[in-house]
Amino acid sequence: MDLALDKSELGELSDLVAHRLGLAFGEDRWPDLERGLRAAGAELGFEGANDGRRWLAGPLTARQVETLASHLTVSETYFFREPGSFAVLEREILPPLVARRASTTRSLRLWSAGCCTGEEAYSLAIACARGLPDLPTWRVSVHGTDINLKSLSKAETGLYGEWSFRNAPEWLRAQYFSSAPGKKFSVAPFVKSLVHFSYLNLAEDRYPSLHNETNALDVIFFRNVLMYFTPEHQARVAAALHRCLVDDGVLLVAPAEASSALFSMFKQERFGDVLVFRKAALPVQVAVASAPPTQVARTPPALASRPAATVHPKPRPAAEAAKSPARQQVVAPPGADALAVARTCANEGRLEEAAVACQAAIAADRGNPAAQYLHAVVCRELGQLDDAVAALGKVLYLDQDFILAHHTLGGLYRQLGKVRHSRRHLDIALQLLAAHARDELVPESDGMTCGRLAESIRNQREA
Repeated sequence: MDLALDKSELGELSDLVAHRLGLAFGEDRWPDLERGLRAAGAELGFEGANDGRRWLAGPLTARQVETLASHLTVSETYFFREPGSFAVLEREILPPLVARRASTTRSLRLWSAGCCTGEEAYSLAIACARGLPDLPTWRVSVHGTDINLKSLSKAETGLYGEWSFRNAPEWLRAQYFSSAPGKKFSVAPFVKSLVHFSYLNLAEDRYPSLHNETNALDVIFFRNVLMYFTPEHQARVAAALHRCLVDDGVLLVAPAEASSALFSMFKQERFGDVLVFRKAALPVQVAVASAPPTQVARTPPALASRPAATVHPKPRPAAEAAKSPARQQVVAPPGADALAVARTCANEGRLEEAAVACQAAIAADRGNPAAQYLHAVVCRELGQLDDAVAALGKVLYLDQDFILAHHTLGGLYRQLGKVRHSRRHLDIALQLLAAHARDELVPESDGMTCGRLAESIRNQREA
């Protein structure tokens, strides 16, 4: 019989969870912690809280940590939860953003971080659809991420029951859903095409990153997640979210999480009861020198996103670009430095500039697979999927063991509906990773370890 833990044991358990998962359980929440640990036992192979405490103190795989986290956090949400935030998004945030982008990139990029079963991500997509009467001519990407694979699997289906619509506006189901078997409701295909889901551990994974599509974001919804983290992890996550946004991008958190001190690096804007955190614009211009010199003019931050339609955005008119105020200029020499400039532009969402810089880097060293790989990623972000696949083919011609090329191809082929090809390249990536130490860094991965990428690929295949 498993006995209840005493205070000292619960304190030890709380410290272990904070260290291993970044989750905060103060003394007032120790009963929740004990219940969650007991619930995780059947799935993770230990019996009761005492056995779980000893198990937690030992070596754990990333998958075990993530499974435990799913039992210690609440996976519960519904459509248009906290409607004030969505009203501010539709009335105050999207209209000026859409006006700025209408004559340039015609692209929007949003992230639902900690998306649970997907209701928030789809709500964001519907808010964009309501604000864009000419939606098919835009590239809109809503990215939902979560640590819970079961939640992600449900999100991928786009099927929801009555409970997900509690407190939702009356027009929602009539306009954006259709009836499905089992008293379910299915997300409209055009809404579903705007949204994609992937696994992400906010406590361990790196972001912003081109590789997990957490860069160059216009809007981040990060609600009812921060409250689970320790103060140390909260500060780390807040700083990372700031870097994920483009200039003037906005972050919305739950009212109870809207700490002015924690988000002091943002400008604060209040709309009624909703506090919005906005990233201040930093004027920087990057130019790539090549032979002959190529000047890359700064454009408003572009969006790395999946295509919502086959219509491509129009390039920014030269006359409009000429009206931009003078900015600080950074000139990079050709070759390796051009590749560094391309990375900077891509991470900031200036994709057309990144493409030019990639071409300069490739011209300087055609045998460099890293330049070809970044070019492939930029093409993917621009929605040029065939070009991305072709560029990755060049990467593998130069280096057949380029791990991230196989990983990215796996994602692209899945997006294109070529499941067999996707699995093949993900399997190759796993085989290549198995030959490296877990703590060895994957080349061109923004610092991801081989062990972490292998876990992510396994989770990706399962989800």
